[in-house]
Amino acid sequence: ELRDFMANLGPSDAFYSSAYFAKPDEPDMKAKGWLGADLIFDIDADHLPTSCREEHDRWACPSCGYSGRGEAPEKCPKCSSDKLLEVKWICDKCLSAAKDELIRLIEVLEGELGLRASDMIASFSGHRGYHLQVCSKAVLGLGQDERGEIVDYLLAIGLDPEALGLIPGAKLDMSEPGWRGRLARALYAILCRADEVELRSLGLRPKAVRALLASRDIMLDCLEHGRPLYLPRGFGRASLKKLLVACAEREAIKVDPVVTRDTHRLVRMSGALHGKTGLLKVDVPLDGLEGFDPLSSAVAFGKKPIRVKIAEGIPEVPAIRLGDEAYGPFEPGEFVVVPLCVAVFLMCKGVASLA
Repeated sequence: ELRDFMANLGPSDAFYSSAYFAKPDEPDMKAKGWLGADLIFDIDADHLPTSCREEHDRWACPSCGYSGRGEAPEKCPKCSSDKLLEVKWICDKCLSAAKDELIRLIEVLEGELGLRASDMIASFSGHRGYHLQVCSKAVLGLGQDERGEIVDYLLAIGLDPEALGLIPGAKLDMSEPGWRGRLARALYAILCRADEVELRSLGLRPKAVRALLASRDIMLDCLEHGRPLYLPRGFGRASLKKLLVACAEREAIKVDPVVTRDTHRLVRMSGALHGKTGLLKVDVPLDGLEGFDPLSSAVAFGKKPIRVKIAEGIPEVPAIRLGDEAYGPFEPGEFVVVPLCVAVFLMCKGVASLA
């Protein structure tokens, strides 16, 4: 019935509600009788600190023609116009970062919050990231506040290292579960690799940085053997707290808070096309995430040659890999013949039209 309905209607997008209702046919939302909702997580590459954005995101000023890469400024540096055109792109690097974040999320939900992997459905969204849907009685009746607590835990909102007992002289056990263990491991990682520039960027004062670097090996030894953490002179309690807060920010799982708190969230149907890319939303088995390639597995259209015109007055269009080949970059106003899947992607991105 649903298949026939979709075939006859031909909608641009297809969604379903994460909520369950006693009377879903009722037009009035209050009369539907909310029974609960699955727990939804959305991880978007846009929310992750990926360097590739500086390579493939572009912007241009139509007023004076000035252009640049990365995130667009509020105003054009040349003519001060605030009407800038942006081209936001996806690539293997940012999609891989989103997938890594999803895997971390699954590990935390299972290892720290006690949710079962067998109740989780992971999906490539069809655009910049991944969804995770938890279908379990354990989360079904959670309201917005309870879901918000889960978000706060994942994002380390309000986390106080001292409230966790992480103070000078404390034993930091890297094998501990939860935030204590994660902060201990993150601190160890920073001590192993950080230089003066990185430590200064975390807000530490020069004196504290020098003291930390001079005693790095002693502190690493304390962490490796679970001994009380040694703090050198010049690197006191306040410096330790500042460093651990920075560790928490790095360890936070970058989920979209609005999506997870929503008890009536609309979710794109698996197998449906994403209107901004023409790629499919694809469910991925949890044990297949590591090897999943969204820019191959989510391609819906074939390789029939299609002639398109790249839009004028926009920045250069970056290259895109779909399947085994990369296409582009493309110049504004250029006429090109590309496979159907690439043509659909470019048109969905709003940077090309049929020629």
